[in-house]
Amino acid sequence: MSPTSWFTRPQRLAPSERFSTTDTEANEIALGLLQISSLPSGPWNDPTAPSLGPDDRALVAETWGIRSRDDWLGMIDHLSTLRRRRQAWMLRLAVRNDLDTALGRVPTTREWLAGIVAEGGDARDALPFVAGIERIEREVRRRVGKDVVTPDVYVRTLDAYALGQAVAMTTWGVALGYADVAEARRIIHRINVDTRPSFVSWVNFGLSYIAGRVMHWSDGNLDAESFEKYGEVWTDFATAVMPKRNGPWATLSWPATIDQRSRDRIG
Repeated sequence: MSPTSWFTRPQRLAPSERFSTTDTEANEIALGLLQISSLPSGPWNDPTAPSLGPDDRALVAETWGIRSRDDWLGMIDHLSTLRRRRQAWMLRLAVRNDLDTALGRVPTTREWLAGIVAEGGDARDALPFVAGIERIEREVRRRVGKDVVTPDVYVRTLDAYALGQAVAMTTWGVALGYADVAEARRIIHRINVDTRPSFVSWVNFGLSYIAGRVMHWSDGNLDAESFEKYGEVWTDFATAVMPKRNGPWATLSWPATIDQRSRDRIG
């Protein structure tokens, strides 16, 4: 990436002065940061998606099939539960997660494939998926930095892509007139409570988002150009986790769950 794009990138993640960047609500809406910034629909901490003009709102409605409040709520539910999951992909990642727990470290490619076979899978069939996931991890480490995406950070799930979209979709619903800010906050809170335990950090979540996006749009058939086509949000990821640039993910904590006081206040 050129020095010029690094210079302009922080503006893309500049927050709104109308809303907090440090409280629980900011922490929760930050789950949708990569999707909010990639549309873009407004400052990452603004639940009203203020940058969506009439044409943008029409495009969102057309692209996502959102013609009513019920459609909007149904899409949020779909993204936050079904999450565009594929059973085979989930099972292969689950094997890797179990091996990590058993070994106390990330398994090697050979160990991962052997684990898939031990669970009744076929190594030859699984190899493109395994190689694809590891390729995405290498690309993100190379571009964002090995000191940020450390060797112990790996793709545990592909769910973050759909979950980030679910949070963004909630804010788009405010812009479309299907909800007010208070309801949007409650929905975003619920998404966070239900899904945070699946991840261990913002870096882990961001890596999952990029991997989920690349795998979804490439249909799992990765080639040399796939990351360039579908993984370009790594630039926003790099900014979000960078303390020197006041990246939101660098300043906000990653709690596995939201404490009871926060639940009572938002619920």
